[in-house]
Amino acid sequence: MQELKAEKPPESPAGSDPASRLMARLEEEGFTTDLTGDDWRNYGEIIFRRAEKIAFASGETIFIFTRVRDLNERILHQTSESVVNAYKARGIAGKALSVLQSTTVYHCLVAEGDQPHNDLLTGYVTRAGGATFIPVIIVPDINQVIYPNLEEKVASVRPRIEYLQFLLGERRETVDMHRPTIHAMWISLAVVVVLLAAIVVSWIH
Repeated sequence: MQELKAEKPPESPAGSDPASRLMARLEEEGFTTDLTGDDWRNYGEIIFRRAEKIAFASGETIFIFTRVRDLNERILHQTSESVVNAYKARGIAGKALSVLQSTTVYHCLVAEGDQPHNDLLTGYVTRAGGATFIPVIIVPDINQVIYPNLEEKVASVRPRIEYLQFLLGERRETVDMHRPTIHAMWISLAVVVVLLAAIVVSWIH
């Protein structure tokens, strides 16, 4: 489990919490939402989106903030499953390009209360149908943020968690979270080309 417990930065607005600071950072990074701060306070959910261009595929990076009262394993499992089903590719083209994992969904579960959480989130990270789902727990009252263990994630998931660290202020340098995926794609294409060339040569001879 990776946990962030940081004091409020001096430049943060008075009374701000990790969820509010992350939302403000998303706006700085070019994310947009159709809702307002009042909608978040009144209804307990807000979604930020940013369009992405990955090689020749279009994608999105999405942050969903959901306020929850009693956070437990059942809720983690249910939200993980429902969000993945909502965002994974369904069309033929989307499924064909799913290897690029062009949609990244961070689900930020904002827990009420002042009790610290120690939930293990690594097992809830999911890659399905072109979407990568990453759960995050935020407890505003005690300034706690929990996200999946970075050391246990590989390939295309690791840079996505590193990008989250950048947004949270744990990393100074920005992260290109799609670079490993693009590299893997070109390597795969190169292997396919070599195999096709070998087949053509064998037919000629």
